[in-house]
Amino acid sequence: MIHDDILKRLRTSRGGFVSGAQLAETLGVSRAAVWKHIKALERDGYGIEAVPSKGYRLLSLPDRIVAGDLAVRSGARGIGRSIVLRDEVASTNTLAMELAQQGAEDGTVVSAESQSGGKGRLGRSWISPRGNLYLSVILRPVVPVHKAPLLTLMGAVAVASTLRKHSGIAAGIKWPNDILVDGSKIAGLLTEMSAEPDRIRHIVLGIGVNVNMDLRELPVDVRRASTTIAAVAGRDFDRTAFLAVLLTELDWWYSRFLKNEAEVLTAWQELNVTLGNRVTVSGFGHSLEGAALGIDADGRLILKMDDGSLRPVAAGDVTIVKKHGHGPRGQGRR
Repeated sequence: MIHDDILKRLRTSRGGFVSGAQLAETLGVSRAAVWKHIKALERDGYGIEAVPSKGYRLLSLPDRIVAGDLAVRSGARGIGRSIVLRDEVASTNTLAMELAQQGAEDGTVVSAESQSGGKGRLGRSWISPRGNLYLSVILRPVVPVHKAPLLTLMGAVAVASTLRKHSGIAAGIKWPNDILVDGSKIAGLLTEMSAEPDRIRHIVLGIGVNVNMDLRELPVDVRRASTTIAAVAGRDFDRTAFLAVLLTELDWWYSRFLKNEAEVLTAWQELNVTLGNRVTVSGFGHSLEGAALGIDADGRLILKMDDGSLRPVAAGDVTIVKKHGHGPRGQGRR
């Protein structure tokens, strides 16, 4: 707690010095204890200048997610209230599913600097170099099982909204779970569930966001279809600050979903880049082609086939064959 309070005061000083004596008095500890916490922050990667008679000043931040720093920045009260940070895991989704089975509370977040066995949709692997964000959120919504796919749409709205607000990037959503910028993938989602026929035990919402990684770390075929926040913005981004905003957005949109799921569907449609276009949907050994008309109340994509019939699609990979619609219109929230 003292560790986090010192960090908060250093951050809010806006580059100015904070007196060691003032910190000690405010926090009710000795100046020696303050000095020990400063040294601990330096070991965590924070650059701190100490000047006699002036105090301490924050010079630089570590390029990794630090729990104390994240707690200071995030305004989330539900999602992100409990955060598990790891340097490397096989998969944040796998760890989150294990923690959920052990009773981890609704809103628990698992985040890692890298994954050795990241999971993508349809059984694919997800390449997970350092410099990005990899997180999974444990959710325990009291909703019918058939409503579970809507949580992927909710997560996509939160990610696209964060990119637009925090990074100024005009991100759009491609059904069901890709976040695109000018046709290139910048983020993706993967939802896994444990359920009984009549109730959801828990859902894990996995999110990967390309932030600062070097695109050359990706295979050529993946690189051609991908981008990063840094590549679009022309500079590296503070990943902790981005994650803090993302957790706040996820918290807000999850609460909206629980109160009025139609609000999430409306926001998704405002941010989507799929509807209004001719698309192919492939996966599970077959492919469909038609006009993407909309999504239904359960989040399924509605295709208008060439014979005029309507076909709901619950899952698959979408490729836009011919664009007819416009880009995303909304900002996602409020």
